[in-house]
Parts: sequence; C-alpha cells; structure tokens
Amino acid sequence: MTHRVDGREPADYDSNGYDYRSYWLGRDYESHAEQRALGRLIPRLDHVEWFADLGGGFGRNLAHYADVAEHAVLVDYSANNLRTAEARHYAAVDRGRLHLVRADLRALPFVDDAFDAAMVVRVLHHLPDLDRYLAEMSRTIRARWLLDVPIKHHLLARLRALRYGSGVRLDDAEPQLTGTTAGAFRLYHLGAVRGSLNALGWDTTPVASVNNLRRWDQWLPRRATAALQAPVAGIEAVAQRVGRGWWGPSQFVLARRREPARPRLRPVPEQTQPHTRGLAARMACPACRGRLDWTDFAAFCRRCGVCYRHHDGFWDFAAGVPAPVPAAAVG
Repeated sequence: MTHRVDGREPADYDSNGYDYRSYWLGRDYESHAEQRALGRLIPRLDHVEWFADLGGGFGRNLAHYADVAEHAVLVDYSANNLRTAEARHYAAVDRGRLHLVRADLRALPFVDDAFDAAMVVRVLHHLPDLDRYLAEMSRTIRARWLLDVPIKHHLLARLRALRYGSGVRLDDAEPQLTGTTAGAFRLYHLGAVRGSLNALGWDTTPVASVNNLRRWDQWLPRRATAALQAPVAGIEAVAQRVGRGWWGPSQFVLARRREPARPRLRPVPEQTQPHTRGLAARMACPACRGRLDWTDFAAFCRRCGVCYRHHDGFWDFAAGVPAPVPAAAVG
C-alpha cells in the first residue's frame, strides 16, 4: 500500500520495480515467528465460504487460509504485489478460488458483510486515521477477523525508555509516529485499538504476542545465530502465549462481531463468468456504492458510470475511469 502519513512519504510498493519479497531476505526468525502464529490462529476463524486477506501483499500467507476458505479475496493497493500474487498462485486464481483485487482500504469495493472472516497482517502500521480504516474494513466482515496490531508499549520499548529516558509516551492512546521519510509508520496502544473495535461492534481477545525476541538474529554473528535457532524458536513459542498484550511488538487480536449479519449480495447478470459470479455478488462501486455490471474484462457502475478493469490477473478498483455503460453490459 502507499499512503502519506502526517506529511511524510510512506513506503511505496510500486516504485522502481520494488519487490516486497526482498524484504524477507535475512529475516528468518521474524518470518518463522509470524508463520507459527498464523498456523495456530487462522483455524480459529473456522471453515468459511468467503475469506478476505486485506492488505495481503503478494499472497505470502495464502497457505494458512487456503484450507479454511472455499473462496478467498486478496486485497492490496500495490499492483506489483498483485502481479506477483497472480504468478505465485495462478492455479488458485484460474479455478476461481482466489480473487485478486486492487483497492484502497479506505474505500473497499465490497457490500456490507461480504466476507465471513478476514485477516489484516502487517498493515495497520501504514495507516493514518486508523479509526476510518477500521470502520471501512469492519463494514465488509460478517463474523470474525484476525488483526496484527503493532504496539508502542512492548517490552523492548519499555526497557529502552527506562534506560534512555526517551520521554516517549507509551501508555496513552495516541499513536506513535516513527521511522524516516523513506518509511514512516505508526505504533499503537493495544487498548486504544481494542476500544475502537469495541465501538464498531466487536469483542476482542489478544491471542498471540509475536516477534518477541525482535531482531535477535541481526545482532549476532551468523554462526551463533545458526546454533541458537532451535532454542530461540522454543522461547518464541512460549512467549507467543504468555506475552499476550505486552511482550512482543506485534500483538495478534481475534475480533468477533457481537451481532453477525447476512451479506447484502447484489444481483449478478447471467452473462457474468461462472467463476466470477460469487465475487461479483459481493462487490459494489467504491466511489458511490452503486451496483456493478460485468463483462469478462471490466465492471461498470450503473450509478456513476465509472469503469473498473481486469488486467494482469487482478481487478483494479483503485483506478476507475469514467466510461459510458455499454448496452450489452446492462442486465
């Protein structure tokens, strides 16, 4: 995703051919910690018909929800990420089990309660005005979702504040802006994020503390890192349970809606391709929430006349263009 944060330039996943996969080179511990948590937690969302991976990048976590979802939609703002996802998961896309959608998380092209469950991992630190984003994502989820919350009051931050007297306010509700002009991001107080979700109708439970020994493998020589991998993995496994809410910088939260509703599906023209019909019934124009008419390569809003195109393996709902609705597309 790309968003401006308090005047600072955000990380741009589409500039200069950037490949987000390169971020994970040399981050074996960080990747292992996250994958361990997801492998344990995603099954708690139960088997569902429709699942959303919001801000899902290049589909790195697909393996965790492929077996619990009949259909999944991977949403990301980065066209590069979605092209990579299409290449990595071509078979699932071709069968209609995985759909790729480019969209802004502030204006999602889905009807209310479109998805039975969802996940949001490595996303919230990018988002200014978090309450607005949470409200929009929440609108599209019917029953359950898993959120990765980057917190400012984790154990290492407290130890640093104690040692250096940094003056950073760790216990108030205001987000902490950190990083540089090349990649500004936000850290939150877990209680504040849970409070926002509660106001939106969700009951929340911290379910895992992740990346508890942050960057330990980047501080030691490679030989020492190799020798310590097994014991560190054991410590991480224990810390993920006992450190919920305070230890690690990434706190995973399971949210359950207090009053689940049925999705408000849209009628779909009969000529719509069979593997697209389920997705089309769950979609609406992100600009005006109008009904869409579909061809094999485009979706047209009846209300505002914007055209959203399918290319490079994904539906692009972040770059609509004004266009008249062709008569053949009107059902």
